[in-house]
Amino acid sequence: MLGTFTGITPGIHVNTLASLLRGFGLSAVVLFAMGLTHTFLDVVPSTFLGVPDEGTALGVLPAHRLVLSGRGLEVVRIALIASFLAVLFFLPLVPLYLLLAPLYRPAFGKLVVLLLTLLLVFTERGVKKVYALFIILLSGILGLFILSLPLNEPFYALFTGLFGVPVIVSSLLAGTKRIEPGSPELEIAPKRFVIFSFMGTLFGMLASLLPAFTASQAALLGSFISRDERSFLTIVYSVNTANFLFALLNFLETGRERNGVVTLMEPLSVKALPAFLLVALFVGFAVLLYGEHLARLLAKALLRLPYRFINLTVLTFLILLALLFDGISGLLALTASSIVGYLAVILGVKRTNCMGSLMLPALLIR
Repeated sequence: MLGTFTGITPGIHVNTLASLLRGFGLSAVVLFAMGLTHTFLDVVPSTFLGVPDEGTALGVLPAHRLVLSGRGLEVVRIALIASFLAVLFFLPLVPLYLLLAPLYRPAFGKLVVLLLTLLLVFTERGVKKVYALFIILLSGILGLFILSLPLNEPFYALFTGLFGVPVIVSSLLAGTKRIEPGSPELEIAPKRFVIFSFMGTLFGMLASLLPAFTASQAALLGSFISRDERSFLTIVYSVNTANFLFALLNFLETGRERNGVVTLMEPLSVKALPAFLLVALFVGFAVLLYGEHLARLLAKALLRLPYRFINLTVLTFLILLALLFDGISGLLALTASSIVGYLAVILGVKRTNCMGSLMLPALLIR
């Protein structure tokens, strides 16, 4: 229930709720179930409201395009099945991961991030290479600044501003009036779906091994491989769930804390893994059964309203959340991030260049 609440609520991350409930003595298994459920359902606010968190930031734009074409429920189905496949692919990869996790060296992650930065620049054409480098550096400086501030929720301001607010503002300027949730039928071949989900799982595994290389950056790798929205979204949502699962495995094997939920767990050993595997399968099956029905109900309720009204309401809610989390500092951080994110739109470069907000800090900070 708690993971479902954070998953479908815009701007509320599971880490935030878990921290608030720290005093209630939640067990590691409950925290794990919360976090895993969140990775299945955070597709709902990112798709229908354009509100991302770190794991789904890059999925906002392609998901929003499909929503505007009346395919919102298909995006939800892609996310649920991709997340469930990530759970299944995770199981046979456990022995390999247990061998790799102790071998981690910080230089590996920095090298991958550097190569990814170069790919972002050189995959643009003509003068847009310069614009892309400018956005990477500008968002990187912004990331360094925001992450150095004593904010409670720095990633909320950073990612909502870079990826969420520009989508909402663009919709308001475009004057979109009303959209339909559409059919959930998948318009991607099953074989392609499974292949891209497996790729996403591998990228998520890589992200959990290399802390300088985040889940969002792992999903960014998918943008160079996939050629359409559906393939890319399959990678994004598989990365999101796989990264969470492998982060837990890393914690059990090495004690390293790779996400906010894990930091709240008591020390455990890899002997606890069988219990977590059973919970992962149970949660995966359960959310797969009710997730789409829940999303359909929410989408139908939301989309009865004028789309402009929804966008204005969500934008107001995001501003209020920034104030609630971090006061004026949070609002200023959100505003600065939104300006940089919208500048990428004006310059006509891929919004993925805003991932410089994490890549530059990863390269410069030890």
